[in-house]
Amino acid sequence: MTTTLRIDDGLKRDCDAIFDDLGLSMAGAVTIFLKQVVKQRGIPFVITCDRQTSVGHLENTAVMLAERSRMARRYAAEMRNANEREWTMDEINAEIKAARRERKARING
Repeated sequence: MTTTLRIDDGLKRDCDAIFDDLGLSMAGAVTIFLKQVVKQRGIPFVITCDRQTSVGHLENTAVMLAERSRMARRYAAEMRNANEREWTMDEINAEIKAARRERKARING
């Protein structure tokens, strides 16, 4: 069976170098990981995060979602009142891409 993964170029390059030192291919390393997932019935290592960062991120996300929700309701009301046309999927996707670019720019400073 073939599986395709999207991996950041830098991450793939770094992992390939390490796997090469270990005598493994990417496919071999992923197979080892997946076998351990099955054997342990979960992720085979502990996943943690900095609690302060996590909480701050959640608070920021909640504020952002609340604001976006308010904006969407306001826009929907304006459209109903103005009898404007509905957005196309291309327009919606363009808005989503713009919001993601804005968020990325805000996060990266």
